Amino acid sequence: MAYQRQSVFLDIDTDVTHQCFLHTTRDEHLIGIIEFTKQSYVLKWGDLEYFRRRTEELSVMPFPDCINAMIIDIRNVAPYLDSDVPIIPWRLVEEECPIRIVVPQERLEFYSGFFEPTWLSTDTESAIHELREFMDMFVH
Repeated sequence: MAYQRQSVFLDIDTDVTHQCFLHTTRDEHLIGIIEFTKQSYVLKWGDLEYFRRRTEELSVMPFPDCINAMIIDIRNVAPYLDSDVPIIPWRLVEEECPIRIVVPQERLEFYSGFFEPTWLSTDTESAIHELREFMDMFVH
């Protein structure tokens, strides 16, 4: 008797895209930077799953070590996100790693109601600067 198998795909139906970057501080801490882009204003399940998978993936990849902090840039995401959108990796929260979420200036007040206000920033350079100072101050 043959067991039936059904073909499935792991692709996600989404128009969300991303770019990843790494920044190394003077004390060799790794900061992962992920920038998301979504042009349409409608959020679907595939979009939410894409956010979750990509941030989780970046948080655990060994570069040679896993990242110690993360910057999540959602300035180019057209729809408003809320706390139910899984963009913050569990590993970073559980290990109390520093996180910054880069949002558009005009949405800063909106996002401060959903995310930890100290996590919010309006540009990537200042987020990197804050994380560098925070992480490197323990050694020097």
